[in-house]
Amino acid sequence: MLQLNILKTICKICCFVFLWFNNRGKKNIITVFLFVSIAGFSQTGHYWWNQKHDWDGKTHWTQYMTMSPGFLGPNALPVPEFYPASIPSTHNLNIGLEGHYSKGDKTLNSLMDYVFPAFSERASIQVLYRTIEIYNTDTVTRDLRASRDYNTTGTSMGDVYVSTYIQLIKDHEKLPDIMLSANIKTASGTNLEAARNTDTPGYWFDVTMGKYIHITKQSKLKIYAKGGFYAYQKFKYNEYQNDACLYGIGFLANIKNLKLEQQLTGYHGYFNNGDRPMVYRIKINGPLSNRLTYKIMFQQGFNDFNYSSLRFAIGYQLKTITADI
Repeated sequence: MLQLNILKTICKICCFVFLWFNNRGKKNIITVFLFVSIAGFSQTGHYWWNQKHDWDGKTHWTQYMTMSPGFLGPNALPVPEFYPASIPSTHNLNIGLEGHYSKGDKTLNSLMDYVFPAFSERASIQVLYRTIEIYNTDTVTRDLRASRDYNTTGTSMGDVYVSTYIQLIKDHEKLPDIMLSANIKTASGTNLEAARNTDTPGYWFDVTMGKYIHITKQSKLKIYAKGGFYAYQKFKYNEYQNDACLYGIGFLANIKNLKLEQQLTGYHGYFNNGDRPMVYRIKINGPLSNRLTYKIMFQQGFNDFNYSSLRFAIGYQLKTITADI
């Protein structure tokens, strides 16, 4: 910081000296250009960030960031979604758009989600990819996150998630449906400097249990809950990993071919530094044709995830749609 201030002082002195000895119009244009350059000097590169966060000149900039969902973009460390203790037994491809809004961050991203059976109807694999996001944050949010993105707007590529679901029990006369999942978060997301993604891997395991209650011949209600363990890597020298407890409860109503679902879910991190997000979700799924479905989801975040989100997606299945879509 001392060297930077000395350099700026020298440049200002040179400009004043140049202005003193020049009175002609053409040379004054050069003088004005030099003053404009000096005025913007602190905004080029990352000099503005160095001053804003009092950089000590040697510590890596990632150490000034907080690697938790409360200080990152909405797609960096989202609360994982979960199925109601049962999984699709056919190929399902979903393509959609998501919008996330908070007081200081507005984000729009695309989404691809592919689920397919593996080995048998009791095991499935899911690949989820938020392909690209467009974001716009205000300067208060930028500085709170220690982002180095001076312009506060831009694009980022998202992370790829790979999940394996194993159906342990399903449609038992007395026992509830039980499903186990193992999930991996890759480090494919970009734009860590703007606090959009973590550029680190993560993983989680959970168990979901639920049971249907038949109301009529064409309608039924399922109550389900999950618990698990979630961990993701960090850049901090003394905080290499954050460990969290996953939790969630949900209600699923099947009325003919329409499915209405509500969830309250989140995770509870170890450090309590913005790492305890909780969200409420409401989902509506219905058929468009024998193979196409529409899927709408509204999500309201609480605590360390203050975003209101809306998703609209179109799904394609490789067999005729039934009540359990």
